[in-house]
Amino acid sequence: MLLRFRWLLVLVVLLAAPAAAQDGEILPESAQSWLVFSQRQTEDGQPRLIFVDTVTGEERPMIVAGERYTPAGNVVLYFDLTTERVRLADPEAGIYDHPFIQPGGDTRRVDWLVDTPGGRIVWTLTSGEPTALVTTTTIANLDGTNPRQIWVDGPRNGLRALPVAFSADGGTLYFDFQPDGVSDLTPFQQYAALVALDMETGAWDYLPDEPGCFCGAGFGGGLFLRLGLTTDLNGFDLHVHTLSGALEQTIAALDLPGYTQGGDFLVSPDTSRAVYALGQIRAFGTPNQTLRTQLVIVDLLTMTQTAFAAPAGVLLRPVAWTEDNTAILLVARDADGTWKLNLSDNHLEQVASASYIGLLRPGG
Repeated sequence: MLLRFRWLLVLVVLLAAPAAAQDGEILPESAQSWLVFSQRQTEDGQPRLIFVDTVTGEERPMIVAGERYTPAGNVVLYFDLTTERVRLADPEAGIYDHPFIQPGGDTRRVDWLVDTPGGRIVWTLTSGEPTALVTTTTIANLDGTNPRQIWVDGPRNGLRALPVAFSADGGTLYFDFQPDGVSDLTPFQQYAALVALDMETGAWDYLPDEPGCFCGAGFGGGLFLRLGLTTDLNGFDLHVHTLSGALEQTIAALDLPGYTQGGDFLVSPDTSRAVYALGQIRAFGTPNQTLRTQLVIVDLLTMTQTAFAAPAGVLLRPVAWTEDNTAILLVARDADGTWKLNLSDNHLEQVASASYIGLLRPGG
């Protein structure tokens, strides 16, 4: 196993300390934490999660068939495609059903969002007919204590309320009125109409310039970043807003004809940069289909952006900042592997054969 995943140990060195520090947490050298990877294409045809001990390098694989893998404290939360249940993968205790987040008999979709700094989780259950969807939102501590229902939205025609991000102070939750079922078909996460919900009062309102195009967006460090189609429909301007409303600025689109999809924003923990991906898909679904990704680095201090080409044939999306905000980890949409882009020399290389999911923290 170590030979098969020899690159994983490289990531243990690169990620263990920086990933913990991003949330203001410093792990003692002796603390056990786990890096988690997924692998879909295996010799025996069984997809796996791989847990790597950041202290010893020990690997613990688990056979799973899931989607939307999400670090949640010291476990991985995911939707099991075989049982259609929400489950937890625990490197110590194995795989078991989530104790309090599960779809009901009339649930069409369950979504969730983890508030890592606050130790909370919010989840939504969407039910009803396609023309009259109702989304119920509940929040609780990760261990299930202090649950409370904070919003019931709907009925809406073809739209569900999807939780997207927490505010820095934890009092506001950002949602998208998401076209149900469409996001599973797009190469990057797209948003239709983003809103802010006050979790105490239940009052909500649209964010600046919403509803927008069905395009990418991102949150981080008090910023709201939103792609918008240019007037000639040949690219995407980047609109930068502070959530306080103090700043609104537009960064002109890059001259990249043919890149018709964009998204998967990731703001650096120090809020100096952001990264997102632009995708080009030609001859979709045919033997001549080609895929290309441009990774776009946004300097949020100078309000400029620069594109870096990624390997042809792979749609990459950013998943983590590392090395004190000087490097970015990326994974592919439809293939195994983890790549790293060093911003110091703009060098992109594949560093693991499996796809990076995140870091599990002891005591989480």
